[in-house]
Amino acid sequence: MDTAKAFNPQTILLWRKAADHPEAQRILGLFPKAEVRIVERQRVTPEFNGSAGKALVAGKRTIMIGQTSRFVGYFNGRLGPNVRCKSYYKLVPVSNGCPYYCTYCYLAFIYRKYAPFIKININYDAMFKQIRRTVTTSDRIVSFNMGEMLDSLALDHVTNLSTMLVPFFANFPRGFLVLLTKSGNVVINTGNAVSINSSMKDIIIVVFYIIHFW
Repeated sequence: MDTAKAFNPQTILLWRKAADHPEAQRILGLFPKAEVRIVERQRVTPEFNGSAGKALVAGKRTIMIGQTSRFVGYFNGRLGPNVRCKSYYKLVPVSNGCPYYCTYCYLAFIYRKYAPFIKININYDAMFKQIRRTVTTSDRIVSFNMGEMLDSLALDHVTNLSTMLVPFFANFPRGFLVLLTKSGNVVINTGNAVSINSSMKDIIIVVFYIIHFW
């Protein structure tokens, strides 16, 4: 079973400046039993002084609905004086992790004692403008990695991001979107999951299957 599909946050932190946004109201409607707290700042101090492990668990049961001024970031490929990777742009509409509890995840404890929540940035107009500007001002192929800071599709049934991003990228012959996921949100022409069809010529999906041995 894909545990992300059963994701049901206990707490929703709603940034006051985004409270009346239609997308914020839509997401709130998906989780009617969650406790909703209006917050004035998007960086919230944890309310407990527990361990990093407890912060990790609490963070995966809490989402923040807010906005960001920077959806697109650039990684130059440098990992030290002797290590180089392929450079790329990272796309981060959702940040601070995902609902999974992967023990190998190097991001699991990053920010957890400072920002223990999964953040959904809903000012999508700014995201599309930043993607368009990055692609149209480049003279080469541009790849956007949406799996650098999160599982790309784990919460796609909540955000519906794939239904917006896939047709958007179809307009840019030199723009590619890379989706990395362990989720089951990759199917053929069904619901809100990523559909495999002709509009996906510029979409790269990498699906990881975790096999457990007993």
